[in-house]
Amino acid sequence: SGNGPETFELRAGVRGDASLELRLVAEKPVVAFGTNGVSRKGRDPTASSHYLTFTRLQTEGTVRLAGATAAVKGLSWMDHEFSSSQLEPGQAGWDWACILLDNGSEVMAYRMRREDGSTDPFSTWAWIGADATPRHVGPDRFRWEVEGHWTSPLTGARYPNRVRLLAPARDGQGTVTLRLDPLLEAQEIADPLGGVAYWEGACRVRDASGKVVGRAYLELAGYVGRLRDKFR
Repeated sequence: SGNGPETFELRAGVRGDASLELRLVAEKPVVAFGTNGVSRKGRDPTASSHYLTFTRLQTEGTVRLAGATAAVKGLSWMDHEFSSSQLEPGQAGWDWACILLDNGSEVMAYRMRREDGSTDPFSTWAWIGADATPRHVGPDRFRWEVEGHWTSPLTGARYPNRVRLLAPARDGQGTVTLRLDPLLEAQEIADPLGGVAYWEGACRVRDASGKVVGRAYLELAGYVGRLRDKFR
């Protein structure tokens, strides 16, 4: 895209039932999470990834569903994470969220869950400001609290899909509280052939007073079977 913002064209379809064509223009440069482009997920060096993200993409285009075509526009978040392994012994899964706030800042946060229910010290919270440089906060300085669950009638998994997050404010002054409420409870992705089942879906973001202050995408993995066995 020359000297202008990064621009992408996205075309996708689901059999013949649905399709989309989107144009995405980055408002911010690419973000590299972690240290020198390496995002650690555990004590074992193999539990690492390269993690690159465009946090705020102006998006417009068309979506076709059931024979009808609609024009759409909004904001997108694009993740690209690749690794040889993401879980180490003792880890059961992860809870992850990307958050687009209406004030122009973004948050990427995850907690690596251990099999005993505790939060792994390699969990992180990252503020992203205007220059796209992430400011990481360790798990000793932010809290990921569960406020509600949804139980899948298909897999029986009980997902903690209502979340309250508390972390130091981006400017370092005080604490910010963000609540994630799913737009739809049933957002489980389940592979009928025995693959990985997980909950992944869109959420509203509310502040401590209940005001909607943004939108989020929440991923909850490792609540069905042994997730580590799927990544060997």
